[in-house]
Amino acid sequence: MKNLKIIFTLLIIGTMTSLAFAGNITGTVIYEGDAPARTALTINTTEQHCIDSTAGAKSENLVVSKGKGIQNVVIYARGRGYTVTPLKENVVVDQKNCRYLPHVLVVPTGSTVDLTSSDPVAHNVHSHAEKNEGKNILIAEKGTTYTYTITKAEAIKLTCDIHAWMSGYIVAVDSNFYAVTGQKDDKDKFIDPDTYEKSTDTGKFTLKDVPAGRTRVIAWHEDLGSANKTVEVPEEGDVTVEFKSSDFKKPKKK
Repeated sequence: MKNLKIIFTLLIIGTMTSLAFAGNITGTVIYEGDAPARTALTINTTEQHCIDSTAGAKSENLVVSKGKGIQNVVIYARGRGYTVTPLKENVVVDQKNCRYLPHVLVVPTGSTVDLTSSDPVAHNVHSHAEKNEGKNILIAEKGTTYTYTITKAEAIKLTCDIHAWMSGYIVAVDSNFYAVTGQKDDKDKFIDPDTYEKSTDTGKFTLKDVPAGRTRVIAWHEDLGSANKTVEVPEEGDVTVEFKSSDFKKPKKK
C-alpha cells in the first residue's frame, strides 16, 4: 500500500510539473507583396442547389486578407519526447453548399473523422491518401455519415467526383499542439473566404501549453508548401515565431 501511495504521488508530481513548464507559441503568417487574384470556380452542374449556393464562388487555394494574413495555414509544434493522443471525439468534415467545410481540417494521428453532407444533393468523398487508407465514398443522402480513421501523418486531399470544383484537405499531424489560421471567428464560426479576404487579419495563431524546451514549429499550406522554424518554448509565457510566404517551399515533384 505504501508503495502504491508513492507511485501515485510521483504521477501527480510529474503531471503537475509537465503542466507547469509549458508556454504558448504565438505568431502570424504573412503574404509578401500583392496576392494573386483568386480564380472563379467553374461550376459544371444542372443541380439548382449547387448553382445557387456557389454563385460567384472563387478558389480557396490561396486566400489573403487585406492585412496580408493567409487563411488555412496549418501550424503545429513538434519536440523531442512528444507523444500524440488521438482525439476522444470524432471531428467532422461536412459538404455544405457544395463545398468542403472546413476547407482544411487538422487532426492528431490516430483520430477519426466523420465524413458527412448537409446538402440535398449526392456527393462523393474521394480521399487521395498515400500513407493512409484511401476512401472513395458516395454520400447520396443528407445526414449520412461515414468514419475515416487516419493513422499516419500526411496531408490528404479531398475531392468530389460528382462536383469537380470541390476540394478540401484533412491534415494529420504527429502533434497535439496545432492551429489553422483565419479559420474561425471569435464566436467559433467558420469564416467564409470572401469575408476573410476583406478582413485585416494578419494570419495570427496561438499554440497553447506547449512543453518547454527546443521545439520545431511547422507551417503547411496547400498552395505555398511548407516551412519550419525552431524556437525555445519558455517554462511559462509566450514565444513568438513569424512566417512569411517566402519561407515556404513546395515539395519536390516525384
